[in-house]
Amino acid sequence: MKSPLLAYFGHHKAATTWLSNIVRNICAEVNWKACYVSNAKMFDFKLNEFVHQNKVDFLCYTNANFKYVKELDNFRGFHVIRDPRDVLVSGYFSHRYSHPTNRWSELVEHRSKLENLSKEEGLLLEIEFSKRFLEEMYTWDYSLSNVYEIKMENLVNDPYNEIIQACYFLGIVNEPTFKERFSYLTAMFLNRALEKSGKFSFSMSMNKIPEERLLRLIYKNQFPRKSKGRNQGKEDKKSHYRKGVAGDWKNHFNQEHTRVFKNKYNQILIKLGYEEDDNW
Repeated sequence: MKSPLLAYFGHHKAATTWLSNIVRNICAEVNWKACYVSNAKMFDFKLNEFVHQNKVDFLCYTNANFKYVKELDNFRGFHVIRDPRDVLVSGYFSHRYSHPTNRWSELVEHRSKLENLSKEEGLLLEIEFSKRFLEEMYTWDYSLSNVYEIKMENLVNDPYNEIIQACYFLGIVNEPTFKERFSYLTAMFLNRALEKSGKFSFSMSMNKIPEERLLRLIYKNQFPRKSKGRNQGKEDKKSHYRKGVAGDWKNHFNQEHTRVFKNKYNQILIKLGYEEDDNW
């Protein structure tokens, strides 16, 4: 695959597992090297050096800190944000029940506290615990011409359109002619045959994925398939795919949560375009 580096930049509790899976599926389809990082320790605080040394084609950086992203010398990506209030609610349930604790000692301690608190008390604790995740959205540079910006609210309402538009922005999807489609399928099946045989180390890498193949991958990762048959809006609080809807914070915030959140983070809501002032 040719440069520039392709990248998906996400934030904690903003559909990172779902989108990373789609990116991995795309890369497996066209034989690109995908690499997943969630914190700066994983790339030794040197992101640009990391992607070059590891010859990464498509980077998934799921707790994107712009401090490190700005080191990248040649990339094109898409960036997903979410209403910070929904981040907090999703974080509460995930941190309380479903998020893996391996390699995250802070979460082990945080979960033990949540287990001994009511939901109302736990959400107040979550407001403080999620500070760095919200600040990473706040400090992001939203003026980059090489990054396609997406709000998770639009993504969950129309995933096919949003993901396809992002991939067109990256330059990795097309509407192929019959000849191009035939060549693509031939190369894809040959790649898989070579991989299964174990007799050859050679495999072909394609530069673009046909739009219909991308649609298939999005369908493969849709919410009901990932949540064991539940539709969006039907909640399983102990599932990593808990509910899949926007605006759920309204079902969980009380007056005290609203007051504390406004005091700490209202400027984030305004900068990200979720509110115009503190009259909500």
